[in-house]
Amino acid sequence: MEGAQTPEGGRRTRAALAEIPARLDRLRVTPLQALTNTRDLSPGLPPGYLSPAPSPDEMLIQQRGRKRLPVTWSPDIEFKRSSFHSVVRTPPKNSPGRHSPPKLGVTLRSTPRKRLILGDAERIPLTPEKIDFTDISTPQKFKLSSPVKGTPPIKRARLEKTLDADFKGPLDTALKGLSPTQLISMIRNITHKHPELEQEIRKEMPSPDLAPLEEKLSYLKSNIFKSLPTSRLTSKTDSPAYSRASTHISAFKKTVIEQGKVLVESQHWEAVIQYVFLAWSYVKATPVWDNQPHNTQRKQCFRALTNFCMMALKKGVLNRSLLLDVQDKLQSMVADSEDIQSCLKYTQGNLKDLL
Repeated sequence: MEGAQTPEGGRRTRAALAEIPARLDRLRVTPLQALTNTRDLSPGLPPGYLSPAPSPDEMLIQQRGRKRLPVTWSPDIEFKRSSFHSVVRTPPKNSPGRHSPPKLGVTLRSTPRKRLILGDAERIPLTPEKIDFTDISTPQKFKLSSPVKGTPPIKRARLEKTLDADFKGPLDTALKGLSPTQLISMIRNITHKHPELEQEIRKEMPSPDLAPLEEKLSYLKSNIFKSLPTSRLTSKTDSPAYSRASTHISAFKKTVIEQGKVLVESQHWEAVIQYVFLAWSYVKATPVWDNQPHNTQRKQCFRALTNFCMMALKKGVLNRSLLLDVQDKLQSMVADSEDIQSCLKYTQGNLKDLL
């Protein structure tokens, strides 16, 4: 510790904290007082630091004050106020139990689906839980008026006009333009007016021409073979080959059955038997597939032809020579399908009856 020299010239020592009491005045704490003006207590701060002066624009806005309604009423101002509030105002949610359609004048934030059907609110049916079926007028309330036009009403068929008497062309040329139904109706009307012509027409009626039927079967069979793969390294009877020809096989089977039904309905029994032998040869010529389920349509064709043949044998009046010819052909067909044995046995029984 350093010593302080006295005026008398002697040295004496002093404590290290001897001067601290002199500095305690600066460390005294005054009690809290309410601040009335911060600027008075902090004179060193700039005047606009704590509360900056308002800008001229802000002072102008404060002087203007809140916008007030005019004293005099004007319809234009009232209309603008009403339209403004109708657009800005958010519509309240529907209370439970109230099912009112949304108003078209209010802009709603919704999904595109809701916006599309907003204008068709009248046509939106309620769910089954919300429909009161006890009300008698409920069906009339919820009738839907679809914007899509429905099917037009069926027009009454106009009476078919007969050929003008002034037609000078050949008769066979005019008959070519008629459908089978029109020809049948015309001949029926003529025989009804002139009964004596019916026997003459029966004598002149030829047997059905099977050439167009055979031509169609040949065309469909060729389509089956054209659809098969042509490469020598691939099989023509496996599953991939069948998948390529399945469409043509279905068309072939459909034609075989439909043509046979037309002949059965016409009751030309001899022509039915001839068609059975003709179509059988074409069905036999179709491919036999490696996978047995793929041969189902082939078996269906044989079964349908067997039914046609049995119907012709039962309902037709066949002579002995025709039955012998049928018997010989049926025996050669047994190897293709066992179902044909029933026709063979029935033919043999008819031949025994004719002896």
